[in-house]
Amino acid sequence: MTNEQASDESDNKVVLMLFHNDLRVHDNQTLCTAARLADNGCLLLAYISKLADSVTPNWGQAYHFAQRGLARQQFLTESLADLDASLQDLGNRLLYLNEESVHQDSSTTPLSELIETQQVSDICVSDSADYAQNLAYKALQDRYPHIKWHYESTATLFKSMPTKELPKSFTQFRKKVEYEHDLLSAHKDLVISQTPARLPPVPKTLSSSDYVFEPKTFDDSVQLEPNFKGGEEQALAHLNVYFESDAPSDYKVTRNALDTWGHSTKFSPWLANGSLSVKVLLNRLRQYEQEVVANDSTYWIWFELLWREYFYWYGVIHDKDLFLFKGITQQSPSNRHNKQRFEQWQNGETKYPIINACMKQLNSTGYMSNRGRQLVASAFIHELGLDWRYGATYFEQQLIDYDVSSNWGNWQYLAGVGADPRGCRQFNLKKQTQQHDPDGIFMDKWLS
Repeated sequence: MTNEQASDESDNKVVLMLFHNDLRVHDNQTLCTAARLADNGCLLLAYISKLADSVTPNWGQAYHFAQRGLARQQFLTESLADLDASLQDLGNRLLYLNEESVHQDSSTTPLSELIETQQVSDICVSDSADYAQNLAYKALQDRYPHIKWHYESTATLFKSMPTKELPKSFTQFRKKVEYEHDLLSAHKDLVISQTPARLPPVPKTLSSSDYVFEPKTFDDSVQLEPNFKGGEEQALAHLNVYFESDAPSDYKVTRNALDTWGHSTKFSPWLANGSLSVKVLLNRLRQYEQEVVANDSTYWIWFELLWREYFYWYGVIHDKDLFLFKGITQQSPSNRHNKQRFEQWQNGETKYPIINACMKQLNSTGYMSNRGRQLVASAFIHELGLDWRYGATYFEQQLIDYDVSSNWGNWQYLAGVGADPRGCRQFNLKKQTQQHDPDGIFMDKWLS
């Protein structure tokens, strides 16, 4: 092949990047790879609504709810709007493909139409621990075997699992990682992918009106916490504000607060949909430790990031077992689904005031503190005796920081069917209420 022929072939290349859990332009290796592959050709940048559901409509989770909660929808919409603005600044735009608009018995979807009409040659995606998402990618690969696929790591601290095998407990994982990797050094920054200065254009054959992203408007019934606004711009702003404060140095002491903005890091919603890079976050933490203070609290932020890392690889290794009643164990719990008790828990109408307050907070804002999540999950499993998968799925529907591995892994952990050598965890609700809401301020706010 001559150099001229190679150039002509490159000029005709149409590359498609499918955004999923990587809704940002900074430190996004998938975007960098897509831009490089399409350097002399054209680039399509798309987000697909419910790709996993549209490609694999029934993969075994009969306990799934119909749609995302309004707060989660709003946070995602804001994140996509911010991403679209950033891509337009770089000379491209976000294509929004509404797979829900196509009947399940139709062989043509907006995604398949885009791939076929634009003659896509390459598809770029970020690695994911989402079992359903990976099934969807596999279905697309089977349907279009001629297309080259490119996977990049964008969601984790490590490009591959940092231990030879995944330990059965987080403690074993943490010790191995801290022993074998020099990530505790405040002087060692993780390598960050460069943001493209300019993106290749969309194909000329694509109409400017095709697949336009139009942000949905939400009424006043959605009471998203005012400091939570979706998108990379807001994520980076929060990153700066947090580490310019004293909060990191007190995190371990304040992190269990039920309803105070500055008492925990609040990075999880932006980390969950990839508006914020975990490597950028860790680098900023190391900078704080070097310039301000390194103590038990700053270590505990690292500790929590490592929990997130552990659950990611937990999801990769256990894939569909993440959603089984018996989890990754060989013994099923004795709990079962009860519609009435489930609805009482869901609506915050149980006999436990602290649980009711937490659930009303979740239903209103799409967010709940980590301590609150542990309490409501413990009550769901132990006091109410319910099938833990329904609780995990309700969290999936409602949480603005829903992360498939962390959510399902934590529910398994509390149900005694996951990564916990001590078995199931049950919290004393009366004692927890006295510890974390002794004056009833949190309960008064959400139950009044």
